[in-house]
Amino acid sequence: MISSLTNEVYLSNFLISTSFVLLIFITFAVIYISYVSWKDKKRLKK
Repeated sequence: MISSLTNEVYLSNFLISTSFVLLIFITFAVIYISYVSWKDKKRLKK
């Protein structure tokens, strides 16, 4: 009983940390894509 409870805690912490890492990764990806798109628009206007 106690071991399954600690496994659930570890699984919960793993899911939370994985979600946090994915959120950071997606945020950086969106920023990078927006930056590339902005640079491309500036290049096309010239």
